[in-house]
Amino acid sequence: MTTNSQYSNNSQPSCIVLCTTNSQESAIKIAQYLLDNQLATCVSLLPEIISLYLWQGNITKDKEVLLLIKTTQSNQLSIFEAIKKIHPYETPELIRLDPSQVEDNYLQWLINSVK
Repeated sequence: MTTNSQYSNNSQPSCIVLCTTNSQESAIKIAQYLLDNQLATCVSLLPEIISLYLWQGNITKDKEVLLLIKTTQSNQLSIFEAIKKIHPYETPELIRLDPSQVEDNYLQWLINSVK
């Protein structure tokens, strides 16, 4: 098991980007773009989540799809920019999570699969 703190300057720590969108079609479009451009190794879609959130002073309840985007920290800014260009929301959810540990074989596959 490798921790993100064990990396040298030449290594690429992994991260997970969270993003929600309004439909399965939108989620697939985003995932396909990220994979086609080797910005992500894997995008998992969790359909039919219910999100309650504050928007313009009101509590809003929507069905959404959650994307779990597996990538490297060095790709995070490119992913944020790409999603902002194609996302249907005015303010898409874009959150980077930095895992403290990643299994070595999975991490190597992840690093080898992205730019």
